[in-house]
Amino acid sequence: MRKLMALLLALVLLCSSAGFAEALENAPATADVPATADAAGINVTLYKYLSTCIGAGICGIGGLYYVLDYNQGIWATTGQIEALGWLAVALVIFTTWKPLNAIWGAYLFGMLYWLYQFLPSLLGITMASHITDLVQMLPYVVTIIVLIVVSMRKKKENQPPAHLGLAYFREER
Repeated sequence: MRKLMALLLALVLLCSSAGFAEALENAPATADVPATADAAGINVTLYKYLSTCIGAGICGIGGLYYVLDYNQGIWATTGQIEALGWLAVALVIFTTWKPLNAIWGAYLFGMLYWLYQFLPSLLGITMASHITDLVQMLPYVVTIIVLIVVSMRKKKENQPPAHLGLAYFREER
């Protein structure tokens, strides 16, 4: 069900004229060159606040999902969320601003993260504790390798928006 929802959302974002892509078609312009978007009559401040609020809402839903599904409704931290946070930050960099990359990248990192639990039973072997620790390191090693490879790509379409995270002051244009 989750896979279907993720793919359906990606299709809506990429292909639908009634989806979020058309409703927020000016958002990329406000992140890349806000002065040009402002000169075209786009309310840059509104789009920046709206994008921030939508992103924060999605993060909140993700945190709630983590608590309800993975922690079975227990609000106390079990020491696992810090590791998932690192993988989430790496996933944002890895996706290069493309929704389909986010979907398959999330499955890749998730598969590597939970591999140590299922690998011994799949192979029918028992693993020593030091081998289990090495297998648990695998998602982080892959994350570092992926971040190095992604940072070496210099294509313009793979770069983050130029004014991402920067305040826009209309008077300075």
